[in-house]
Amino acid sequence: MSRNGDIRGFWGRSAASSKPSSSQSKPGPSLQPAPDLQLPDSSPRTPPKPTPKPRDRTDEIKGSDDEGDDSDASLESISAFIVRKKGPAPHQRDHNLTTTPKAKRIASTNLKSPLTIQPKHKFDLKYLIDHARQSDRAEESARRADDYINQGDGDDDDDHNEHLKKVQKDPVLLEKTAKDLLDSEEQDAKGGKLMRAMHRTKADESRRLHYFFDLEQPLVKPPRSQFPRKAAKGRWQCLANSRTRDQTVILGLPHTIASKGTALPDELFLWVLDEVCVEKNAQLRMQYCNLVILCRDSIARLVTDAQLYSMLERLGGPKYSQGRKGAKLQSLPKVENPRRRKDWSGLVTFLGLLERMAPDLSTPTVVEAIQLLIRMALDPVVSTTVRGEHVAAMDALIMALAKLGTREWNKACKTISSYLYDGVSEPLHQVMPIAHMPKAGVKALDLRRRMAAVVLFRDPEMGGRPVDSTLTLDGITDRLGEADFRVRPSTDFDSLRALVMLLDIVIGSAGFLAKKQRSTGVTPPATANAGAANADREAADRRFDADIDGLTYRLKMVHDKIHDSTLLSRKIAKASIDLVAKRLTYAVRTRPPPKTSIFDSEPKEDASLPKQRDFMKNWAQKKAERNAAALANGNGDVIHVKA
Repeated sequence: MSRNGDIRGFWGRSAASSKPSSSQSKPGPSLQPAPDLQLPDSSPRTPPKPTPKPRDRTDEIKGSDDEGDDSDASLESISAFIVRKKGPAPHQRDHNLTTTPKAKRIASTNLKSPLTIQPKHKFDLKYLIDHARQSDRAEESARRADDYINQGDGDDDDDHNEHLKKVQKDPVLLEKTAKDLLDSEEQDAKGGKLMRAMHRTKADESRRLHYFFDLEQPLVKPPRSQFPRKAAKGRWQCLANSRTRDQTVILGLPHTIASKGTALPDELFLWVLDEVCVEKNAQLRMQYCNLVILCRDSIARLVTDAQLYSMLERLGGPKYSQGRKGAKLQSLPKVENPRRRKDWSGLVTFLGLLERMAPDLSTPTVVEAIQLLIRMALDPVVSTTVRGEHVAAMDALIMALAKLGTREWNKACKTISSYLYDGVSEPLHQVMPIAHMPKAGVKALDLRRRMAAVVLFRDPEMGGRPVDSTLTLDGITDRLGEADFRVRPSTDFDSLRALVMLLDIVIGSAGFLAKKQRSTGVTPPATANAGAANADREAADRRFDADIDGLTYRLKMVHDKIHDSTLLSRKIAKASIDLVAKRLTYAVRTRPPPKTSIFDSEPKEDASLPKQRDFMKNWAQKKAERNAAALANGNGDVIHVKA
């Protein structure tokens, strides 16, 4: 290099001399690094942002897969082995512009993504093991129960059934059996719960019902009575032809003949009574009823209790038995949803016809018909299907009896009340016909109270006398103190509720208390002024209210003794008692009880409170003296006792 030359030539020759030939410096294809590991330039500047280009749907985005940094980047992508069949060639990007600097790439290898998906099992093995163990224990318990039930001799079923009945009736044996079904480790924890569940779900054999109608499904075509052809003579010959008989009755020709004064033969009258309940045609049933009502003389002579039972027997009712008086009515175990598809149109027709025939029936037949309806009221079908028709028929029959207060009336009431008392034994069933009695009318209310008094006080003689003349406050108080009104662990709360309903019916408006107050009061002379009469009346009202408060207090005592638990029968019994107490307080009492407020004067102190305070004070003082004496000279004794 010359002395006066340009210094830049030195650098140019050095660079040219140090630059290797392209043939020597060009590495082979096997030594060329992968595009992802290509080193960037020495300057760490950020490359310029490339202009966006359209991306094909088959392009592969770098870093989109959840691959760790330890993946082998030297391997080629699997897409290189896939031959593209259609479409343009994929776009080749410049790796110098898209490659991350090495320093940043290495630093990022020490970090882990927070979005790493942790493996989750579909089922927890520990839970599956516990579930399998519980299932095995349940199967083992069921197997032991089956073995215990079947442990009797297979040849002697009677002994086996007796053994099961013995287990059910003996509480100790039942508890032992229940605990035997559990494992030893579960006896203390679940034995009590199992026993309570068994007691709540135990079948109660006393819950039986009196079914008036047959529980079996009725026949599609019940047997029909044969038409009396010999009686169809004269004007009634229009009914002889069987083809035109129904159309003749529907058109009202027999009704027109009877309204003209021509009597219907007895054979035809009885045939109509037999057909009226089983006839499917509603128009025929209506015309039959209209024809029967026109024959008033035939109703009084031919309609008897036997005929009424015969009409209901075609609907599934009981057979008539002449010697049934005084006998207990048969009860059957309770059946869920009996007679689902039975047609009760015939029963509705019977009750409607009985209501219309009531004024023309004889007095003995009326009494028998009332007893028939009382027996029918024991069947649940009355309260669910024909409640209104039953009440209307009963009201019409009661109105057909003798006048209220007469000897015949008292005799009829005694007969009807004795029939219910002798035929039904449980209060829960005895209250059902009384509850279905009509509640409007003086005669109906009097008969209703007499029936309730006979059942409540177990005295058939009370049915022959008015209730207000025989009932007293002391008698009711004594009745509330008897065993069936006492709340015990073995109390049947359904029966208690029935007794409370009977008591409510018997008390009524408490006329017997008002009568007693009027009789005990002093009648002022005729010359006395109106102020004295009002004062006596107010005094009688205060005594009456005091007696009502006494009855309410006795009912409240029974109410408070009932432990309100999850049993529905207890809740209903408490609600029934509370309802009666509120009725006496706000409906029977002459005036509502006075309300107290903070501005009222303090009530008078009870006379027994000072005596009770002195007793508690003396008891506490004596106890303190005994404790002090024990601490003073009884330390050794105490230590000796502890030792």
